[in-house]
Amino acid sequence: MRIFISIFLGCVLLSACSMDSIMYNSMPLSSYTLSTAVIPDTSRVEVAMASEGETIYGYYARQTDSLRVKPHPVIIYHHGNRDNIEYCWERVEFLYKAGFDVFIYDYRGFGKSTGTSTEAGLQSDARAALTYVRGRKDVDTSHIIHYGYSLGGYPALYSATVLHTPRALITESIFASGEALVQSGTLLNIPGSYLLNDPLDNIAPMQKRTCPVLLLHGTEDTFISVETCGQRLYDIARQPKTFVKVQGAGHESVPQTLGIQNYIDLITAFIRGN
Repeated sequence: MRIFISIFLGCVLLSACSMDSIMYNSMPLSSYTLSTAVIPDTSRVEVAMASEGETIYGYYARQTDSLRVKPHPVIIYHHGNRDNIEYCWERVEFLYKAGFDVFIYDYRGFGKSTGTSTEAGLQSDARAALTYVRGRKDVDTSHIIHYGYSLGGYPALYSATVLHTPRALITESIFASGEALVQSGTLLNIPGSYLLNDPLDNIAPMQKRTCPVLLLHGTEDTFISVETCGQRLYDIARQPKTFVKVQGAGHESVPQTLGIQNYIDLITAFIRGN
């Protein structure tokens, strides 16, 4: 796979094209079709938010009153590249089963959201998502948790360092920077700036953050290296921090490799412990 990507990127270099269209490989939709098996229609609401001239869509999944406890944490889920709300709905269900409210949103150009993604766009969309969640009367704003998967690590860290200090932060399979992503996912030892217009740096914000952080990364992730990205971010992060290397897990299979209930228990223990 890396050889194929290297050949492809070599062609990109020769054609003087940018890799940004691959980094923001959106999955647009005209509507969302979401399962009701775990989260019924009565427990979720579709939301449209303004973000610098674009319309960003999200879903808020709320626990029933009988299951809500105080303080009641809310997880803002920042999804990955090639994803959207519909594609990631199972992930929302996992977190909902753990007893938390969950808000998931699509960056501009993803799902029903309008526009085209950029680094600045990710920042604006993350701000819109946080503004919505903090504006809900049923949300305890001191118990907001950010969860960033893959590309979503960037807006999650941006939110946790620039926009506010959350209760906690969870990252899964995230890159250290755009340059590290290019180099870990290919055989090409070239500056990421040759291929990416946006630096997408997660190193500085990881060093800056003060909230507790849980980093999850699969040892068999061939897209974003656990050593050059996951381990590097953990090493430079300040305490409190926890790093879970999931043996045998690939880029997308951390929950499944852990076992869904084990994954839910891990997330629950981390959040309840902080």
